[in-house]
Amino acid sequence: MAITRLLTTEDHEAWRALLADTHLGDVYHHPGYLATLAARGEGEPLLFVFESEQGRGLHAVLKRPLADLPFPHAFRDGFDAVSPYGYAGPVLESPAIAEVFWDRWSDAAQQLGIVSEFVRFHPLLANHAACAGLFDITQAGRTIWMDLADDPWQTVSKSRRRDAGYAQRQGVKVESVGLEHLSSFVRLYQETMTRVDATGYYFFDEAYFAALADGLGDDFRLVRAHLDGTDCAYALCLRHGERLHYHLSCTAEAMSHTRAVNLLLIETAVMARDAGLTQFHLGGGYRGEDSLFDFKSHFSPQRSPFFVGRVVHDETAVSALTGKAKAAGVVMNDSSFFPPYRSGR
Repeated sequence: MAITRLLTTEDHEAWRALLADTHLGDVYHHPGYLATLAARGEGEPLLFVFESEQGRGLHAVLKRPLADLPFPHAFRDGFDAVSPYGYAGPVLESPAIAEVFWDRWSDAAQQLGIVSEFVRFHPLLANHAACAGLFDITQAGRTIWMDLADDPWQTVSKSRRRDAGYAQRQGVKVESVGLEHLSSFVRLYQETMTRVDATGYYFFDEAYFAALADGLGDDFRLVRAHLDGTDCAYALCLRHGERLHYHLSCTAEAMSHTRAVNLLLIETAVMARDAGLTQFHLGGGYRGEDSLFDFKSHFSPQRSPFFVGRVVHDETAVSALTGKAKAAGVVMNDSSFFPPYRSGR
């Protein structure tokens, strides 16, 4: 007999215990991570828990109110759901439970008034495979990761190794640092986002990073590259189990001549390997295989496909909301965007 329940961030101790006990998921399933996104207004964190004799399953989502849509509609008490930014999706102890797990979650979602759901799967866990055939799943790109069984200095391309060696000869040092450097990191990060003309979403403030550090504790890793005490670059990484994620980074334009970011990433991988970690996930690009993807591709030959899922829990509501959005003049910028009624936002 299967048992299901829903946890919120108020149940953070039970939530963390489940992640530890099941060895399922990653940092993107962690209540401390989801709570930080919730504080930015991205939705209410929920963890759906499924337990049966055949195995357990977890599904972390952010529940968003439809009341915040910028047009009048009849579903103001309803919601939709989205995976937290990054790589999450349902994680199961056995693929044999996938169908009943998803049936139970669909029932729970409908009871909660959730009309649609956008799922970001985890490329290294390949958890999309168990859900194949249950709803619409498509590949959205690829991500890059480093196998820490190998020497990071040997897996990077010759050009990156050459640039990192140049940084070393200039005297650049790389070190893991604490929160005493958080303000400096945030200042440099925001300068970098302005320089690269990033979208508003990526302008995280110091309160966001402080909350993320508090929520993740020792799994929040800040690595600094500097030359004689002057900041060259930072990498913010998130750890879970034996995996490290390259989350966000920034560079000082005035120190770009040092090529420090290349040394920063290689030495971060070396520190992770020395700490017993097995994978360093660099992620993908901003938009497909763009210049950022190309930059990361020089650090490892390892690639994993990234999949997303589009789920309609209430077809009538989604159709009506999409029609209302069009009638209100909400621009449908991308026909592949899901849910379609949010595509103009």
